[in-house]
Amino acid sequence: MNKIMTYSLTLILIFSLSLSSLIFATNVENDQKELNSISDRIEDVKDLLTQGQKKEKSLSEQISDLEKKIEATEKEIKSIQSDIRQTEGKISETVQKLEETQDEIDHKNDVLNARLRVMYKNGEVGLVEVLLGSADFQELMNNIDMVKRVYEQDVELLKYLKTKYSEIDLQKMNLENLRNDLTSQRNNEKTKQVELQVSRGEAAELRAAVKKDNNQLEKQIDELNEYAKELAEKIRQAQSSQAYVGGTLTWPAPGSSRITSPFGYRIHPILKVKKFHTGIDIGVPSNSTIVAVNDGVVIHSNWLGGYGKVVMIDHGGGIVTLYAHNNSLLVKVGQQVTKGQAITKSGSTGNSTGPHLHFEVRENGDYVDPMTHLK
Repeated sequence: MNKIMTYSLTLILIFSLSLSSLIFATNVENDQKELNSISDRIEDVKDLLTQGQKKEKSLSEQISDLEKKIEATEKEIKSIQSDIRQTEGKISETVQKLEETQDEIDHKNDVLNARLRVMYKNGEVGLVEVLLGSADFQELMNNIDMVKRVYEQDVELLKYLKTKYSEIDLQKMNLENLRNDLTSQRNNEKTKQVELQVSRGEAAELRAAVKKDNNQLEKQIDELNEYAKELAEKIRQAQSSQAYVGGTLTWPAPGSSRITSPFGYRIHPILKVKKFHTGIDIGVPSNSTIVAVNDGVVIHSNWLGGYGKVVMIDHGGGIVTLYAHNNSLLVKVGQQVTKGQAITKSGSTGNSTGPHLHFEVRENGDYVDPMTHLK
């Protein structure tokens, strides 16, 4: 009996251990599956994150890329327009030459026709008539020489006319080719203008997105302020040692007096946090005329980082003015400008959420409150 009980207990123990092992193995397998599933989900999320990071640039970078594309397209359009002007000039020149050649041909034809009419009226003057009409040998030789010269002139005249008609054919062919080139150039200009409008539309949408995204907006402001600090040394290197031209500065945006953002620290109207502003923002419609605030020399007229398209003018005495975010620039580096002269057309290039003029006054490279200099 004891043996049977011992055997039974042994069997029960073995069965219990087996069952426990089976349950444990099942639990481990389930846990492993769940772990694998979690790992797979983590990898999926990582993949999505990586893809997102690759696909998604910051809005500022996208705007910058579009601005570069816009600037390149604008340059292409200017180049095409220059080609069009040159082609139009060549067409005008070719038409003029064609008219002159035709006038020459008409004149020579008149001469030839007059001679033919005389010959028809008086009869053909031949060698026999010359011989019979000559009084002596000397007159005979003179008459023969005269007839020879008349015939030679006719032959040369016909050769000349043939050459001129060939010239006209070439000029007409050249004119046709130039007109075809002009049509192609004008079509190309239209295509580029459409591309430009599309790019500007995309840039406007991105700027609107920046305005709605506080993080992006704050990033743009911080980037621009950092660039403004770095700019000080560049200005110092570019400006002259001449004395200040004198007088107060005139207002840079005629017809627009609303300051949308003042100089210095202020609570940003959207971010509701204190931010420093290195100049003043003047609310102006796109493509408004911006003028030089005083006489001076242009020391920069090009793209300038987050400032977009910028003109900087050296007024002497360490005073430099900066006009940013323009659509187009009307002056070149080294150009002398006078107070009130148009220098740019306003816009929203660079780190900008809408059309306005960002205006700075720099003293020895460092920004100061423009309102202390403006009248």
